[in-house]
Amino acid sequence: MSSSKRVFRILVRHFHLACDKAFYVLRRKLKIGNKSPVAVFTYRGYGRKDYVFLQGRVLRKRRFPANPSDSDSDWRDLINNFKRLFTVEIRQAVLQTRIGTNPFRLTTDLEGYFRLDAPLDAPWKSAGSGWNSIDLNLISVPWRKMELEVQASVLIPDKADFGIISDIDDTIIRTEVTSLLRLKMFYLTLLKNARKRKAINEVGAFYQALKKGRDGQSDNPVFYVSKSPWNLYDLLEEFLKINNLPLGPMMLRDYGLPYKKRPKDYKGHKHENIERILQTYPEMTFILIGDSGEKDIDLFLDIARSFPHQISAIYIRDVNCNKRAKRIRKIIDENPDIDISFVKNYRYAAQHAANKGLLSFDYFNKIN
Repeated sequence: MSSSKRVFRILVRHFHLACDKAFYVLRRKLKIGNKSPVAVFTYRGYGRKDYVFLQGRVLRKRRFPANPSDSDSDWRDLINNFKRLFTVEIRQAVLQTRIGTNPFRLTTDLEGYFRLDAPLDAPWKSAGSGWNSIDLNLISVPWRKMELEVQASVLIPDKADFGIISDIDDTIIRTEVTSLLRLKMFYLTLLKNARKRKAINEVGAFYQALKKGRDGQSDNPVFYVSKSPWNLYDLLEEFLKINNLPLGPMMLRDYGLPYKKRPKDYKGHKHENIERILQTYPEMTFILIGDSGEKDIDLFLDIARSFPHQISAIYIRDVNCNKRAKRIRKIIDENPDIDISFVKNYRYAAQHAANKGLLSFDYFNKIN
């Protein structure tokens, strides 16, 4: 990025933060929304018995229909998705939790997010393999004391042969990122609920077969990393359940203007999160799954070069764009030492994975 562009982005960010702070101060002075109900949203975390990574957000409470339906009108879906995208964040909210015997106190940032990214001084002895529940207590917001308890889920993978790290858009859910001016993407995002969104064909069977491994007895963890906004977390979680995809930690991002400074060598949200997952489980190998719609191949190559002993296979789904396909085939030819498969569909990917001993093709067919 040129120095002029960098300076412009810095000025825009500072202007945005100044406006946001002025609006926040005005709202506090006028006591706007002080009586509105507050909600704590937790996002599935992961870790080990000596380390936990967990995120969440404190917002004004939003209300959605309990179960999305195929019969919901586009107008109803539009209203609900606007509620998701346009939130009122609560900064400086204070939460407390205890993981095993380790106490933690968390405070939300400018956009209402809280994050626990910390080693545990005393090992989490009660944590079992798989999902573990912890209690989070919201004890205050800037204008009043609170007593609100919620549960969060943390994944401790213990019976795994390998892990899976997957993109979301056009990898598991049809998003049409490559459409003209991304118009189809905006249409699907705004006018469709979780039940109306379409999964990529046979993706559920492929991921479940990978999760179960070659002998069908494994419990391989699945992580999702995407540029989709956190505001769509509940919709994407519901989509996973509806389409029989394995539940797993989702690493999404805040949309809009950045409000945090990034180092000059920052490689992006997806790189940061994949790197953290690999560093959390240094003895585990991983399969990376993405698509040709954006730059997953470049990201995965960089990761594979940085962590050569942890990346056992890369799958790139073809989104049927000849120009992109030609570029990816060229990259594969230039990197023969990295196992990259460019696949038309997930049946072909499952056959390839079965030949590598990563899954049972019979199990893939059974649950498909």
